[in-house]
Amino acid sequence: MSQPSSVRDQLHAGPADRLDRAVAAAAAISRTAARGLIAAGAVFLNGRRCKVASRTVHPGDRLRVGSAAPTPAPACLPIVFEGDGVLAIDKPAGMPSAPTRAAATGTALTTLQAARGRRPLWLVHRLDAAASGVMLFATTRAAAAALSAAFRDQRVEKRYLALVDGSPAADGGVIEEPLLARAGRAHVDPHGRPARTAWRVAERRGATTVLVVEPSTGRLHQIRAHLAAIGHPIVGDRLYGGSPAPRLMLHARDVAVALAGQRLAISAPWTPG
Repeated sequence: MSQPSSVRDQLHAGPADRLDRAVAAAAAISRTAARGLIAAGAVFLNGRRCKVASRTVHPGDRLRVGSAAPTPAPACLPIVFEGDGVLAIDKPAGMPSAPTRAAATGTALTTLQAARGRRPLWLVHRLDAAASGVMLFATTRAAAAALSAAFRDQRVEKRYLALVDGSPAADGGVIEEPLLARAGRAHVDPHGRPARTAWRVAERRGATTVLVVEPSTGRLHQIRAHLAAIGHPIVGDRLYGGSPAPRLMLHARDVAVALAGQRLAISAPWTPG
């Protein structure tokens, strides 16, 4: 198998360390992103592909990070906010947030990194690849720590727009059903993790309805699974029974978080088709 074009090719000058930490330091990415590149076969140690994140890298070892399966990606992404250590984009539908086993490049993270060169960038949360909308990154360690803590402690306000099948009988409600992640999807299950999603009707269109959705927790596919559970799957969501559409009709419109004593509110307008 031929090696990909190198984006990093250097000698490891630090102390002996795990491969995922060495890759994260060399490419100025998070360890999660580094593990994704390793799993995708995009990392070479001393000229040989290495897919073991725990492999030890010694001083003087040659480390190369490239692309296992290049994916076309836009030259730039729409930036909706940048300042105070925070960068926010309007992620297109169909683009993964970060490297995965299936896509080492062409993700929001790798596209931004390519555009920013060696300037640091931290991924602090994710959106489903199929969804679009506001996605936050940190450009300083301090902002990365603050944002990560805010997401972990559920101190981030998130508001989505979803076009769903059918017309709910009520004008709004709250779904509190535990979710269990299994085989790449979420299932309502009493043994799952607590999950809470509030919703209200924004526009009724006959066979479909536009909802404003506010999740309080951040479980895998939470909005998609919860709306399907009440009989109103998102249009374009084949995984959860939605009617056909060119894309998943789910968009992260607003994100708000308190940083350094000030409330930062970021929006990316969207009109469901």
